[in-house]
Amino acid sequence: MAEEADNSADPGDAEFGGYAESMAELEGILASLESDDVDIDTLASQVERASLLIAHCEGRLRATELSLTSILAQHDPAATAEEDS
Repeated sequence: MAEEADNSADPGDAEFGGYAESMAELEGILASLESDDVDIDTLASQVERASLLIAHCEGRLRATELSLTSILAQHDPAATAEEDS
């Protein structure tokens, strides 16, 4: 089981970190954008980084959902019966 976790590691983790780190960075960017003194010189790069972080988080959520669905299906007799029919 540990081997599966290693294989599912997101290569983007090196750039973005885990889900919690990405969300924290997104919250920081959002706070910066909501402030009255937004630095116009970094606005585009902040929005671009936020877009990348959102895509990374969405990917992590999808991967987790697929993993959980697979794990739960292994323990659901009804799912096994449906696959056999």
